[in-house]
Amino acid sequence: MLDLLNCTYSTNQVGMFVWAKIPATYADGYALSDAILYQGNVFITPGGIFGTAGNGFIRVSLCSTEEKLLEAIERIRVSIPVITNK
Repeated sequence: MLDLLNCTYSTNQVGMFVWAKIPATYADGYALSDAILYQGNVFITPGGIFGTAGNGFIRVSLCSTEEKLLEAIERIRVSIPVITNK
């Protein structure tokens, strides 16, 4: 999912959430989160809701079934041209 969005992240993260730095083509995590929500119908948390230090990040929850995560990835994949061509 994060690779599709051109985000950078550490594969060493552990826990229920994955944090990722957004690509420079977005003003902040809110902009990327909104694009994903409105074009792919998938909600990803903008890091800015946790404070200004999170503005350049998004947070993905892993608190779902594998089936739901795969569905989210597919929704994002088919909406990528719309998301990336702002």
